Amino acid sequence: MTDPTPPPPPPPPSGSPRTAVWQVATALALAVGLVLAGVTYIVMDRRVDDARAERDAARDELAAAEESSSGLGGLEDLLGEGGLGDLLGEGGLEDLLGGDLGDLGLGDVDPILLQCLGSGGMGLGGGDGSIPDADVETQVAAIAQLVEEERGLPAGDDVDIEFVSLDEVQRRAVELTQEELDPERAAVDSRLLAALGAVEPGTDLAQAHLDALDAGVGGFYDPETRQLVIGSEEMDGLGALITAHELVHAQADAAIGLPDQEAIATESGSDAAYAALNAIEGDASLYSQQFVGQHLPLDQLLALQETSGQTTADLDELPHFIARQLEFPYVEGLTFTCDVFLDGGWEAVDATYATLPATTAQVLFPDRYRAGEAAVDVRDPAGPGGDWQQLRMDTFGAADLLFLLEAPGDDESAALSDPKDLAAAWAGGEVTVWGDGDATALALVLADRGDDGGTPLCDTVTDFYAAAFPDAQAAEEGGRTVFTGTDQSAVVSCSGSEVALGIGPDAATASAAVS
Repeated sequence: MTDPTPPPPPPPPSGSPRTAVWQVATALALAVGLVLAGVTYIVMDRRVDDARAERDAARDELAAAEESSSGLGGLEDLLGEGGLGDLLGEGGLEDLLGGDLGDLGLGDVDPILLQCLGSGGMGLGGGDGSIPDADVETQVAAIAQLVEEERGLPAGDDVDIEFVSLDEVQRRAVELTQEELDPERAAVDSRLLAALGAVEPGTDLAQAHLDALDAGVGGFYDPETRQLVIGSEEMDGLGALITAHELVHAQADAAIGLPDQEAIATESGSDAAYAALNAIEGDASLYSQQFVGQHLPLDQLLALQETSGQTTADLDELPHFIARQLEFPYVEGLTFTCDVFLDGGWEAVDATYATLPATTAQVLFPDRYRAGEAAVDVRDPAGPGGDWQQLRMDTFGAADLLFLLEAPGDDESAALSDPKDLAAAWAGGEVTVWGDGDATALALVLADRGDDGGTPLCDTVTDFYAAAFPDAQAAEEGGRTVFTGTDQSAVVSCSGSEVALGIGPDAATASAAVS
């Protein structure tokens, strides 16, 4: 079964061990994570206590306006031809609330998302009756028809849909993933992330992966069985959101075909497979967000916000790198698809299934996707030699770099300034891990894109390691920066556009790792 990433990404039809566990691609290929439940960028990320007064005032004013509008067909008519979408523009919601959108807790939201989600309305006038008050089968059929009419994906009749409790869908997700996880591979990935300071040494990464699923999965679609499992026992707001999201997967699978992430990982590496997942999840996330904004009443949107808030709290208990890998396809993937959608509508989104983003840099910076900018093929280091055995070699993407910069040493308070801008210098990367008994050596080789005016990647990697391991002593030796620590040492070596970070139990091994 393919992976999701609920947020997140897996190899395809079966959370294949070839896709890095440290990329936390859940083994349920196409799942929806509750991190984005609700109207993600319009209602979800607001702090309820701080924003309740503005929200309630806006709702009361709209209700009063609708009540006083005799002879009009409800709020949609009251707002004119633009409908609810006009609330997002100049003179709309922003003016109504007496401030800019940053006052609603939306300061970090990419502005293009407001354009995409605005096209789906906001649900402020109540449900539009598109989902009938009927049995679940009738409601699912109605949503499938909406996906066909609005998203442009024909509704099929061979999808097996099951509604279960949220606890049950998470239990199944964990059980299915448990069968597919490779403990030995997870142990290597744990070494990798520990050497980079992203998790504590000895972390059971397989269990962390399962914990992430248990915290974030709301439903999943299995392309092998064409079974869709919804983590809600009724067609409430949560049920409708998950149904719409997963039906996009199911109907896209039937109409277009889902990419084989396992094959992509095998041929091009984990970063390419993860980027492909972002296109898949970004599509379903964008439509499902538009769907709830258009077809659900405000009270159900607010209930979704509460569910989302709890899931976010659960994910906060996980290491930052793992939580971000889980949610990335539902956040940055959504933004990527939004950018494509604004450029060419749903037909352009359909085209991303055939022309997938090849790197997570293309997801983070869609101009690179349009330009077809591929990753630079960096050199393979010779390694420390001797008794050291190579355990793994894989691509290391811009998203991986971003997650490290956001929380060096798994400490978000130590984040480097403007981590996304710094990660923009990524032009390619690979990571190699060696083992000698319990000892670990690592070589991370990156290519600097060399943008004028940007921070050199060499400086970024050096600053990152210093922040991740603040007790390590730094010294300049022969044009390299050497970090000497109690448990491990590191060397940052830069030449031309290449940046190499070597890590080992001592400085000599770290230096040999990147030789």
